[in-house]
Amino acid sequence: MRMGIIRDVLIESLSGEHINVLDRLGGPKYDEDVAAELKLKATIVRTLLNDLHENSLVEYERTKDKRTGWYTYLWVRRDGKIREYVQNYLKTQLLELNSQLDDETKHVTFKCDCMRVPYGAAMEASFLCPSCGKEFVECDNSQYIDEIVSEVARLNSLLAQI
Repeated sequence: MRMGIIRDVLIESLSGEHINVLDRLGGPKYDEDVAAELKLKATIVRTLLNDLHENSLVEYERTKDKRTGWYTYLWVRRDGKIREYVQNYLKTQLLELNSQLDDETKHVTFKCDCMRVPYGAAMEASFLCPSCGKEFVECDNSQYIDEIVSEVARLNSLLAQI
């Protein structure tokens, strides 16, 4: 069950293509081999691998072909870092949501037909939306609060399962 959760969070935080590349790296492989397996251009796979490397989920060994002068990269998945990455991603999302929850519970919000704004922004615009011209009215944000609370609970549950 944990792997399913980890996989879902990786897809949410990166993309399905990134996960397809990670799946192919059960052992060390060259980027060209991964590209051939996935039937993708090598440049696309290299971009995905570089994204994964930026997040410390893969590493590589670079060697230079003395005959051609070109470098080749042998990539490997860093299984030990995947759980850490997922935990950090979930914790970051929780921090953002808790900040939003704090804003929603402590501040008055106004809305028109096209946007929601805090009290200060509504006041600066004389309670008239600069985009649609409609009047800003006080917003009942209980639905937003409920959605945030629900998402916080979901993320806490995921974090507890990892």
